[in-house]
Amino acid sequence: QYGYEVTYPNDVKTITPQIKYPFGEEPLELGDAAIEKLALRLNDESLVVAYQEALSNHVFVKSFTVEASFLDDSLMLSEEGEASFEQQVKVEYLLLDGSMRNLYLISKEGVADYYDLSDIESPELIQHVNFLSEGDAISTIRFLLGDYSLMIGSEQGVVYQWFPVRNKDNEFQLEKIREFKVSDHPVTMIAIEHARKGFATIDQAGQFDLFHSTSERHLDSFEVDEKGLSFVTIMPRANGVLLETKSGQLVNYNVVNEYADVSFHSLWGKVWYEGYEEPGYVWQSSSASSDFEPKMSMMPLTFGTIKAAIYSMLFAVPIAILAAIYTAFFMDSKTRQWIKPSVELIEALPTVILGFLAGLWLAPMMEANLSGFFAVLIVVPVGILLFGFSWSKLPKSIRLLVPEGKRTLLMIPVVFLLGYFAMSMDKPLENTFFNGDMRHWLTYSAGIDFDQRNAMVIGFAMGFALIPTIFSVAEDAIYNVPRYLINGSLALGASSWQTMVGVVLPTASPGIFSAIMLGFGRGVGETMIVLMASGNTPLMELNIFEGMRTLSANLAVEMAEAEVYSSHYRVLFLSGLALFVFTFFFNTLAEIVRERMRRRYSSL
Repeated sequence: QYGYEVTYPNDVKTITPQIKYPFGEEPLELGDAAIEKLALRLNDESLVVAYQEALSNHVFVKSFTVEASFLDDSLMLSEEGEASFEQQVKVEYLLLDGSMRNLYLISKEGVADYYDLSDIESPELIQHVNFLSEGDAISTIRFLLGDYSLMIGSEQGVVYQWFPVRNKDNEFQLEKIREFKVSDHPVTMIAIEHARKGFATIDQAGQFDLFHSTSERHLDSFEVDEKGLSFVTIMPRANGVLLETKSGQLVNYNVVNEYADVSFHSLWGKVWYEGYEEPGYVWQSSSASSDFEPKMSMMPLTFGTIKAAIYSMLFAVPIAILAAIYTAFFMDSKTRQWIKPSVELIEALPTVILGFLAGLWLAPMMEANLSGFFAVLIVVPVGILLFGFSWSKLPKSIRLLVPEGKRTLLMIPVVFLLGYFAMSMDKPLENTFFNGDMRHWLTYSAGIDFDQRNAMVIGFAMGFALIPTIFSVAEDAIYNVPRYLINGSLALGASSWQTMVGVVLPTASPGIFSAIMLGFGRGVGETMIVLMASGNTPLMELNIFEGMRTLSANLAVEMAEAEVYSSHYRVLFLSGLALFVFTFFFNTLAEIVRERMRRRYSSL
C-alpha cells in the first residue's frame, strides 16, 4: 500500500513517498506453481483472489477474511473458502469486478465466460458471450470507474462498453451498452478518469482521444507522436493528461473538461445507466458513493411539471369557469359584490400554508378515506344536478320565495350534506367492492402503485389555489360583455341559457381562454404546494396515485446544495431557463389564440 510520510526537518515540510505492507512483508502463497493470470479485489472485510497457474487449464478462486489487529495498524488474513473449475476459453484476460461477485474469463478473440461468485465454493457459469464481431480481437481492456462496466478496446479501433443487466427472469446477463469509434488503428491503451465516467484512449498511430461514456461524447482527438505512444494516464481532477511516447519522452497536456457529463442526449434522451435494466429518463443528482454517476435527465422534471399542472387544472377549471358564469350572468349584483371579493381573497392565502395542509392533513386523510373521496367526486356533482332538476319541478309559487339571483345560496347546505354522505359511505364501499381496504386493493389486486403524497393530492391542493386566478379573469370577461348584445338576444325570445351559450360565451371566450392559460402558467410555476405535498419523486408515470417532481420544486430543493459552477449547478440554472421558456411559449401561444378569437367574435 503506497502512502506519504510528512516530516519537518529544520522546520521544512518534507513529503516522502513510502510503501506499506498492511498484511506483512511475507508473500501470500496461493499455490505450488507459477501464477500466469491474476485478479484480486480487496475491501475492508474480505479479499478475493482468482488466478490461473502456468500450464494449467483450471482457474482457482480463494476468499479470505480481513481482520484488523488490536495492537497496531496491521491486518491479518484467514482463508474462508476456495474453488477451482476448468476453463472453457483460452484466458487472455482474467478480471474480477468491484463487487467481488462477477468473474470474467476472456480470450484474445473476445470470447468470454461470465461467472457468479456469490457462493465462493461453487462458482456458477452465467453466460458464454462474444464481445466482438468475427475477425476482430481485443487489444486492451479496463474497468470503468466503479469497476462495473467493462471497456473493451479492439484491433479495429473501437471501444465497447459492456456491463451486467438483470433480465426478465431476474438473472444477470452481459449486454453491450455503447460503442465508441476511436480510429482505424488498434486501441493500445485505455485510461480511466478518477471521479467521472470518462476515459481516454491511445492507438497504434499515436493518436489521443478523450470520451465520456454516459453522455456519449467524443470530447477531443489529436495526434501526439506518429511513432506511437506507450502510456497514458489522467490526472486525479481530470484537468490534465500525461502521455509517454515510444522514445520515452513524457508529454503533459492541460485539459479544460469540466462539463463532459452533460450533453443534449443525457439531458433529454434515454440513457442506460449502470445497474439499470434498460435505458430510461432518470434524475438523481447526488449520492454518498464516491463512484456515483450523476443522472440529470430533464425529462422527469418537465413531465412532473406538466403532470402537476394538468391534474390541478382538471380540478380548478370546471369549478372556476362555471362559478364565473353564474356569478357574472345569473347572480344578482348585491350578492356578486361580496361573492367575487371573497373568492379572490383566497388568492392571498400563502401557498406554503396550502402545501403544509395538503402534505400533513389532506394526504393522510385521503389515504385513510380513499373510496370516500372518489364517492365525493361522483355524488356531489350528480347530487347538485338532481337538486337543480328537482327545484325546477317545484311549483312556481315556492320557487319565487327565493330571489333568482340568490338561489345559489341554497346549494351551500346541499353540497355539505352530499359531501358528508359520500364520506360516510367510505367503509361500506371498501367492504363491498375492495375487500375492506382500497389502498391494499389498488396495490396488490389492481397492480397500481400508491404513494400517500400523490398527484390527486396535488390536484385538490393546487387546484384550490388556481381557482381564484381563473375565476377572477373569467368572471370579468363574462361580466363585461356589452349589455346591448344580451338585451338583443333576450328581446328576440332567447332564454337566459340560450343567450349565455350563443352570445355571452363566444364574446367572452378570449378572456376565458386567457384565464385558463394564466391558471396553467401559475400551475407550472407553483413551488411550495408541489414541494410539500407531491413526495418529490422524479417519476415519469401518469398514475394519479403517484407523485412527481417539478422543475420549480427541484430548484428549491437542490440549488442550495449544488456545488457552485459544477455540472449540477449549471443544469439547475438550465432547468430555470427551461421553466421560463415553457411558460413564455404557452403564454405567447395563449395571446395569439386570444387575439384570433377576439377578432373572430368582434363582429357580434
